[in-house]
Amino acid sequence: MPEQRVPIGHANDIPPAWGAPRTAARRFTVAIREPRGTETFSVAWGELTADPGVDWVVMLDDGTAYPIKKDLFARTYEAAGPGRYRKVERSRLVQVPPGTVALLATLEGKLEVRHPDYVAVGAQGEVYANAADWVREHLTFDTVGSA
Repeated sequence: MPEQRVPIGHANDIPPAWGAPRTAARRFTVAIREPRGTETFSVAWGELTADPGVDWVVMLDDGTAYPIKKDLFARTYEAAGPGRYRKVERSRLVQVPPGTVALLATLEGKLEVRHPDYVAVGAQGEVYANAADWVREHLTFDTVGSA
């Protein structure tokens, strides 16, 4: 049976049958830097682009780096120490169902996300992707009934 392909450009596009987003807290801090010219980042689901003056490059301790719009970063992160930042907004995630490809239109590029990975929902309904392994290692899901 062919994979179902579902275009998603905003949280409102996530099919209700996938379930409500689950909330989770991050267990780490990040560093940031200005892009070195226009930079392209290859991630498991496609490519993302960072532009100087528009984006920050978020850097994790394991060497992973990815772009985020500066205004979005300012709204969702806080200083956690010298050169370190913590995401204060809770992550909201919906797992992509088996046999489905979520065709994400993120703010930084287009991605194809498959089960068991997640569609993550940002502060203004924007979407991005999180790998299932990454979620297990870096996030703690809230208990049922908490916001």
